[in-house]
Amino acid sequence: MFVSPPPTTASNLLPGVLTKRKPNDLATIPENPMGSASPLLPDQPANVNIGKKEFVNAPPEFANRARDEIKKRLLQKRSGSSSGARSLHSYNSSSSSYRRDNDSDAASVVTEVTMSSGTGSSVFSTPSFNTISTQLTDASSVIELPESKPLTYTLEQALPTIFYDMYSPDILMNPQNLMSNGRPNFTKRELLDWDMNDIRSLLIIESMRPEWNGQLPSITFNQLQDRIGQEPSIPQFRFQLLPLRSPDDFIISTLVSSDLYLEANLDYEFKLTSAKYTVNSARKRHEEIIGFHEAVMNLSKPEWRNIIENYLLNIAVEAQCRFDFKKACSEYKKWKLDQVKQQAIQQNMLHHQQNFVTKPNMPPPTIIPKKTKNSLLRRALLKSSQIKIEEQMELEQQQQQQQATVPLVEVPTKISLTKDEKSMVWSHCQLQVYQRLGLDWTPDNVVANKNQ
Repeated sequence: MFVSPPPTTASNLLPGVLTKRKPNDLATIPENPMGSASPLLPDQPANVNIGKKEFVNAPPEFANRARDEIKKRLLQKRSGSSSGARSLHSYNSSSSSYRRDNDSDAASVVTEVTMSSGTGSSVFSTPSFNTISTQLTDASSVIELPESKPLTYTLEQALPTIFYDMYSPDILMNPQNLMSNGRPNFTKRELLDWDMNDIRSLLIIESMRPEWNGQLPSITFNQLQDRIGQEPSIPQFRFQLLPLRSPDDFIISTLVSSDLYLEANLDYEFKLTSAKYTVNSARKRHEEIIGFHEAVMNLSKPEWRNIIENYLLNIAVEAQCRFDFKKACSEYKKWKLDQVKQQAIQQNMLHHQQNFVTKPNMPPPTIIPKKTKNSLLRRALLKSSQIKIEEQMELEQQQQQQQATVPLVEVPTKISLTKDEKSMVWSHCQLQVYQRLGLDWTPDNVVANKNQ
């Protein structure tokens, strides 16, 4: 609060008060230092002493208080240099009108200083207008806030630490059904890449936190280098928003576009079919609970979490079955190839034995008696011998022709499975996975046979 100078009669009542003040604290300055003519009040004579119209300079603490008030109001307004110029213009007009309406010079000084501190101007009068404009411009540059950048969380910071609101009370009431982290036992599955994708499912959230400013934070995950020194492939983690009250199509699209089992490269049609089946089953259960149909389901937190976990289980089992199917097909091909090779070798050996039969030891031919040329026995033996030789030659020629027409069986190096064999292997893999997880699901070929 500023103190007004005492009236003209105060010198008689309190003699020596003004003379005791320090000259540095209360100095007089002319009202118009710029040399402009000051307006005179109507009842004020023209030959009034100029010394009586001089203002009293306020103490330094009032000036500091006024400057602090200026800075405070400028930061609250968050206005630019243009708004500062408009404030300066309004200040000039109000200040000039105020001077015309004042009767007392001393009261005018104190009140004008008070108004200048309230309107965000300087303590001083007209010469400090340039300073006001500079202060406004500087303040406007200070209050320009930078563009908000999305936050970055580590994976440990992003994961939830409590899970009691994600599951129904009847599950949480039994401590035997819970793991050490407070989650049920069925959330731990012996499936391919289950832990990594279970973490991804926990990053699907129902609402954003206020400190995120409407932007989902990014997640960093640091992994150590392998022994060779090369950085291994880093899995992808990100937040995904799925409100509790969402249309069915939005829930389906959110599940399909999620990063769950991204590395398994599951086809889009399967993920879409699995998401639709999961949401339709959840809708049936939800309508049984509430007793009526809702166009947009208003899910509870356990129902919402159950949709995510059921979809995760479906695609996890599919990824595991496909992985086992590829491995089983490779082993079955190897076994089948060995069987075919053995059959080919046996057939070739059989052909070899048939084509190269060792001739039995023939008895020596009968000695032709050396008699007369016209001997009947001699002529008969010669004729018989010639016939045998010709028959033997014909037999050898036939054997050679058979060897040329009947090639050896080639030993295969590569083999493929038939459609029936693949179906048999796939059903076998599904049955093993279902039994290992304790699921009462039915393999595909059994379902197809029932439909037929």
